[in-house]
Amino acid sequence: MKHLATLLSNIRPLRILVSIFFAAVLIFSSSFPAVAANSDVQKGVDNLPQIEDKSLETLDKPPLTLEEVTERSQGALNEVQPNAADSDKMYRNNERSPKLPVIKQAEKALDKLKNG
Repeated sequence: MKHLATLLSNIRPLRILVSIFFAAVLIFSSSFPAVAANSDVQKGVDNLPQIEDKSLETLDKPPLTLEEVTERSQGALNEVQPNAADSDKMYRNNERSPKLPVIKQAEKALDKLKNG
């Protein structure tokens, strides 16, 4: 019994050091996301007035046709934020899918029903 008591008293400083280590790890791991969030906030804010103006213009006009939307979004990911997103960093599948757009698929199915 004395051996067990001496063993436990010898381990006590080690337990304290291990608990201090884990407390430090918890504190630092919870503070890293806050450090990462301190990036340049003005980058996104600079584009907001332009986006708001375009949105207000769009609200006053009737809905756009498909041709107008495709014309406005040429060379960009969408029409509201032209060239704002990093299209080079986006994942793209190099293999083009052989599927047709929904309208062409529907027309093809209707032709098969009529002719077949």
